[in-house]
Amino acid sequence: MSDWLQEGFRIFSGVFSEEKLQQFRLEADRLATEEGRACVRHIREKSALFDQLACSTDLLSLLPPGLSPVRSILFDKTARENWPVAWHQDLSITVQHKLELPGYGPWSRKDGSVHVQPPVSLLEQMATLRIHLDDTPEENGALRVLPGSHAHGRLSNEAIQAQLQEVEELSCSCRAGDVLLMRPLLLHASRKSLQATRRRIVHVEYAPRDALAAALDWQEAPSESS
Repeated sequence: MSDWLQEGFRIFSGVFSEEKLQQFRLEADRLATEEGRACVRHIREKSALFDQLACSTDLLSLLPPGLSPVRSILFDKTARENWPVAWHQDLSITVQHKLELPGYGPWSRKDGSVHVQPPVSLLEQMATLRIHLDDTPEENGALRVLPGSHAHGRLSNEAIQAQLQEVEELSCSCRAGDVLLMRPLLLHASRKSLQATRRRIVHVEYAPRDALAAALDWQEAPSESS
């Protein structure tokens, strides 16, 4: 895990077989069709299969000990739903209700869910896994990252621009079945796909059970088995 701690990301190749991937694709297509959108939030609450996946040994074995899934999203880029994502950090978490607490804020609401930026100390304890259901080379919207940028905490717009000048970006090209592990504070972006192919990704965020302020509850309950 030393490269992950220093660089903020790591790619695990061939974690899932084609048989399992086909099951995940069918379920992803079902959710995207039912929701009528290319970004489906809280898929653990909407799919027993993806809830089991988030809590599976296949994924938990890739993480540091003591982490549980707390947010899950399906991204489904297609020829019709194809968008670029600017350089950013993942600064928000989802909770069940709004409560003014020191270190938490600003607050917002997306798709009916309460979002808040927690203290950096919480974000530093979290990890994200991105399960690639399709081949995602650079031409198909592969994630771009700035290695080591997670070590500088929450970055202002000026600090992001400085990092872009100082750090060479890397493209995280992945094959179907690969899993990308990353820190939420790692600067990342993606371009529009140049191919007329799917780019389905299951995105799951993990955190220690006791990382959240005691007065708040995660929107997605941490798994009892994690």
